[in-house]
Amino acid sequence: MAAKDAVGRYGEDLVVRRLAERGWVVLARNWRCREGEIDIVATEGDALVVVEVKTRRGASMGAPQEAVTVRKLARLRRLAAAWLAAQDRRWPEVRIDVVAVTLPRAGAARLEHLRAVG
Repeated sequence: MAAKDAVGRYGEDLVVRRLAERGWVVLARNWRCREGEIDIVATEGDALVVVEVKTRRGASMGAPQEAVTVRKLARLRRLAAAWLAAQDRRWPEVRIDVVAVTLPRAGAARLEHLRAVG
């Protein structure tokens, strides 16, 4: 596994733990289809949430959430629609969240949860 992939996987693992601590239910991780991949599909109460995780080792490449562009959001909306089409259940609310994970050289990881970004 490449170092970049390992950093991304570690960030996703942190986010899954944080969501579970807050009572979310993770339905899928790294769900793939022709359109691409959803990092995490989870529920928060009655809401279905597609979660994009962006992890960086520091700020030299910019804040992690800066990598979620308008084009990436459009892709996430298509992916959410594809995931929903494959399900038997419907949800009253569907949203896209981004969780930015920064891994400093020392100290604990910092997670910033941006809700309903797209």
